[in-house]
Amino acid sequence: MTIVLAGQPNAGKSTIFNLIAGVKAATANFPGTTVKYSVSRVKIGQEVCDCIDLPGTYSLQALDLAEVEARDYLLKHKPDVVVNVIDASLLCRSLEFTLELLELELPMVVCLNMMDEAVRKGYRINLKKLEELLGVPTVATVARTGEGIRQLFVTAIWVAKSGRKPKPPRYHRDVETAIEAIVGLIQSDCQERLDLPERFVAIKLLERDPQITEKVKEVAPNCLPLVERVREGLERHEGRPSDEIIRAERHAMASDIFEKAVKVEHPKVDFRQQVDRLLTHRYLGYVFLALIIYGIFYFVFRVGGALEGPLLAVFDDLGKWLQASLHLSGLWKALVEGLIQGIAGGSGNVLPYLVPFLLAMSVLEDVGYLPRAAFLMDAFFHRLGLHGKAIIPFVLGYGCNVPAVMATRILEDERDRITATILSTMVPCYARHAIVFGLVA
Repeated sequence: MTIVLAGQPNAGKSTIFNLIAGVKAATANFPGTTVKYSVSRVKIGQEVCDCIDLPGTYSLQALDLAEVEARDYLLKHKPDVVVNVIDASLLCRSLEFTLELLELELPMVVCLNMMDEAVRKGYRINLKKLEELLGVPTVATVARTGEGIRQLFVTAIWVAKSGRKPKPPRYHRDVETAIEAIVGLIQSDCQERLDLPERFVAIKLLERDPQITEKVKEVAPNCLPLVERVREGLERHEGRPSDEIIRAERHAMASDIFEKAVKVEHPKVDFRQQVDRLLTHRYLGYVFLALIIYGIFYFVFRVGGALEGPLLAVFDDLGKWLQASLHLSGLWKALVEGLIQGIAGGSGNVLPYLVPFLLAMSVLEDVGYLPRAAFLMDAFFHRLGLHGKAIIPFVLGYGCNVPAVMATRILEDERDRITATILSTMVPCYARHAIVFGLVA
């Protein structure tokens, strides 16, 4: 049995996955790509399941590499059940992706994660009403504390065994007429050879999805001119592009579901919100950003300086002991000294600074400051042709350029990834610092 976790970024998928997978999790790449996903074999009750954590994606439109691979996995592998993890505090926005997943007609469970945050924002979510409107089981969880996780996977196994498929959402009459017309055109030629739901293919053709359009072109090229006529007719009637029409329909339906299933009360203002307002303030935010970055480097150099001396002393003593005990001279003496100095250069000069830096970065990520730093730096990075979250590989570059280059995969556009890769390699990492300081000295 295969259980797939799918959802938007920062919804808590990986936290849920780690709760059930623990140390047994493995990381793999999609074939031919650098996009990674996590997989683990776990036992839930009496069932042994393969649990897969797909990359976070905002839609099935596949605008970047991670979205393409996540969608292709769902289309090709057809898991036994999809667990759509939603940030309950951002329910209205998240439901648009849920509606897209329903169009795949795969067995599905909706996981309302971060329910504590939703309550703090004043959201009172009627789970039974939401389940009725979506047509799929809905489970509330708080992954941070583990609340509701067992019930979530018990429900997922039940849905997988029953093979219960959801009904895809229905849009207004003009859109439904266009979808039915396209389904009639592709039904005989595409259904069996594409092995995809007819309605899903029709909607993606209306959205001008390049991958689906290419697949239809391969198996039934004669359909595409007729599909274009249907699309043009819908666009003339609505007065806007067909892909915008579909997105607007999902947005309207998500808003309607939210209004029917959620009662919004006054949010609970707490200390975290007040801190968040300060950290993202128009002016004070940059002051705090500068102080935090200064604090990181102060911490790193204080800890690194305290560790560097003793570590180098250990390698010096080791070199002296080897020379005294082995009575080395000439070429062998030079080789042993070079070997020890090389290891000391990496272990004594780099690691004392790199490890505290990566530790500090992990703390900033866990407390949620990195997205706020990206928000603050967005205007500056736009002048470089990048987005604010490019600050993450740039800051990582001070620790090591290798993880900095790997971190550029969070950028959606290929041009942005290439630009950030080139620029992040120019950031002097701690290994270079040792060389620069040596040359300066």
